[in-house]
Amino acid sequence: MTTAVAGALRADAFAPDAVYAYWDGSGDETASREIARGREPIRAVLARWAEAETLVSVSDGRDCFVEGRLGDSATFAAALQLDGSGAIARCLSFHAPIVEPAPAPASRSSHSARAILDRYFLSLTAGDFEAACRCFSEDCLYSHPPYSAGAARAEFRGRAELLAGFEGVRGARPSRLPRIVCCVQDGTNCFIEGVVDGDPPRGSFVSSVSLDRDGLIQRYVAFYSDSRVPRL
Repeated sequence: MTTAVAGALRADAFAPDAVYAYWDGSGDETASREIARGREPIRAVLARWAEAETLVSVSDGRDCFVEGRLGDSATFAAALQLDGSGAIARCLSFHAPIVEPAPAPASRSSHSARAILDRYFLSLTAGDFEAACRCFSEDCLYSHPPYSAGAARAEFRGRAELLAGFEGVRGARPSRLPRIVCCVQDGTNCFIEGVVDGDPPRGSFVSSVSLDRDGLIQRYVAFYSDSRVPRL
């Protein structure tokens, strides 16, 4: 684990000219991100939050992702881009009501998370919800930001409940085209960052993903903002 990942929400882990995109807590969790630029403004923002506990982290050396908890009040996730010194140059962060944490991996995985995620997004975009659900384990946990303004966060347990949720709560959304722009996997744990294309183009998302021993998605926790935060 890099120093930046271990101290993901500590101001000293950020580069002096870093960009930190965050939700200020106003409105829905999908609201556009606020932007803090520079270490001291970032320090002031971070002082508002409870102490962060990192539960899962993955890194490929330049892109890092973390998921954890802010005290007992929220689950957070962040996509980090590091500069050449290992400091955080860009952080896209999210928080939401507490989500059940990822299970401890039963074993190392040789399965490709990107392959199953590409299949899932292709099926979801096509409105083939049964095919999309076959990408998930029978005992899956699926947690997603509210599908409409003012609604609660959507959470489905098990493949049958997930299918019912896709059909009855989400529905077909042909104008929303999710596209993965970064994917980092470590064993059964994987994170993706992406954007939602369409007319008009929409926002940014990060998802925390856990695979089961068969390479199916056992836990999928998505975070979304209506704003796009450009990558470096």
